[in-house]
Amino acid sequence: MYVREKFSQLRKLIKRESDEPSGRTEVLKTRNVIQVEEPIQVKTAEDPVQMEIEEDESDDDDEPETSKKDKGKLKAKETPSIEEIKKWDTGTLITFLQEQDLELDNKYFDTFHLQEINGKIFLELTKKELQSCGFKLGPAKIIADLIKELKKRSFSSYYNLRDVLNKYGIEGSSIGNISQFSPEPYSIDDNDEELEYCIKDIKRKMSIMGTLLIDSNDTDRCEYIVTILHAAIYIVRRITGKNVTISSLKVIERENTDSVDYTIRETEELICITKGKQHKIATSFAQNLVQLESLYQTNKRKCKADVAGSGFDYLYGIVSTATDWYFLLYSTGRISCTSKRPYNIVFSETSLKKDSVDEQELRRNVKRVIEVIVGILIDRINIEKTPDSKKARIEKYFKKE
Repeated sequence: MYVREKFSQLRKLIKRESDEPSGRTEVLKTRNVIQVEEPIQVKTAEDPVQMEIEEDESDDDDEPETSKKDKGKLKAKETPSIEEIKKWDTGTLITFLQEQDLELDNKYFDTFHLQEINGKIFLELTKKELQSCGFKLGPAKIIADLIKELKKRSFSSYYNLRDVLNKYGIEGSSIGNISQFSPEPYSIDDNDEELEYCIKDIKRKMSIMGTLLIDSNDTDRCEYIVTILHAAIYIVRRITGKNVTISSLKVIERENTDSVDYTIRETEELICITKGKQHKIATSFAQNLVQLESLYQTNKRKCKADVAGSGFDYLYGIVSTATDWYFLLYSTGRISCTSKRPYNIVFSETSLKKDSVDEQELRRNVKRVIEVIVGILIDRINIEKTPDSKKARIEKYFKKE
């Protein structure tokens, strides 16, 4: 009995020892399977193929890749000007819209045909008007946003000096690339009543606002610009007897900042003034030139065409930061300025001291600027209205270059 029990225990021990290696083997086998399977993932194996396809698509110039978030966005290189869009017929407009990846149903393009919407009408459309024509909210908003973007991009391109200069055959993007002219000042007396009042007003403003610094805001600068403009206009009215007036125009720029501009007129626009930003003089030049061109076209429509049909005219422009004053001459097909010889005024509290050197310098420089403004205004008022006389007048400037 004892022997049988011992023998039975021995058999169990042998069996247990034989089972343990088998168990470890199973564990090892399982671990081996895991180690093999983990690196071999479907995603890892397919990644190189996906990357290769993406590279092929990005290299295709005919079909550039467009992300979903860019759907419906205006293609910058295809941005037309507002004037170009106004000339489009319905067919041209629809073709342009279809090229913009707006993902609109063709029935909405058909609506443009049914409603006889051309480029000029298109630019004035609102979301509500589109909805009244059968557009659902989504498509109506897409079109309305596109119109806003078109206007914004076209507007901002106006203020690119390089593009503006290229219109006049001028290479470059610097105000120094513009041909120069020397405006003829109108001499005024050192004790002129309006000059005295202007100096007094400037000193009063400085005593409150302090020295005009390079980082002074546009509102402070505008205070001095307006004071000088008003003095010049009063002098011109006194000399010519003409009812010369000034009006302001607030322009919202693409950075959503305000720029206060002015036009001076008698019977027609005589001059355009742009309040330039200290760090954006080139942009202000471009803006002023665009506005001068617009005023020129406005004057041309108001005046009767001359017999010869030449339509020659000219206008003056001013870009000023209060401390720096630049004068521009816009004539038919030609522009020039004083960019290399700006007129400077220092608005410093040190000039508040009566009869000081700084006060004398302030008076002298303000007088110089006023004399130039008076000179160009009187020139435009007194010049004969015939194109030939205007052309002869301007040629004198160009001969001095």
